[in-house]
Amino acid sequence: MTYQKEKTEAYATSQIERNITLSLEKPQIMMTRSFSHIRKVLYFVATQMPLPTLKIEDSIKQSMQKFINDTWLEVENYYSEIENEYADKYKEKQLPSDSYLCVKSSSEKEFKLMVNCPAVSRFINLIVRYDILLKKIDYYWLTGHLDDVARLQISKLLDNKLGKLISNISIVNKALITKQFNALGFGGTADLRNEEIAMETEDSEAENDDEISPEDQSVA
Repeated sequence: MTYQKEKTEAYATSQIERNITLSLEKPQIMMTRSFSHIRKVLYFVATQMPLPTLKIEDSIKQSMQKFINDTWLEVENYYSEIENEYADKYKEKQLPSDSYLCVKSSSEKEFKLMVNCPAVSRFINLIVRYDILLKKIDYYWLTGHLDDVARLQISKLLDNKLGKLISNISIVNKALITKQFNALGFGGTADLRNEEIAMETEDSEAENDDEISPEDQSVA
């Protein structure tokens, strides 16, 4: 008798555990809502998309990789700019560089996260940077060096940059599920018709249960 894996059964992959603490609400919400979904997509992109057996044109694979990588760099470079800006502001006001550590949160949360590819660790690091940056900004605000409107503006910009990364990773996920590569901006030949997508999905599920999953809002 041949053993068939259930859809709900976990796949055997190499993983490491990371434990992090997030102090502020927005990073906590992003981690809670997005991590499980992002983790699945990034794992697929890292381990399955490069394989020649995956029936996607190389130019499309490269386009999707560039799309994600460009967004990574945009967010990380922006975060670096804000980190440098606030390092200068702290020096100007003669504030210790680690003074933000005294900012207390009413509801810190600990997260136990399973890392199954380097990009997942990169995503976790970015969420942690986001949390720390918000604390640095809040300390600067709480000590009277930043007005209310400026605090809200910079916090929103940080939030939007990270949201863009999550959204763009989800766009790649949608392309991989629907095969609508051209319509979603990744080039290639004409997109499959709906009935062709259904037939290809059925064939793929019959051959291999490792089909990439749609969005899952739960935390792994």
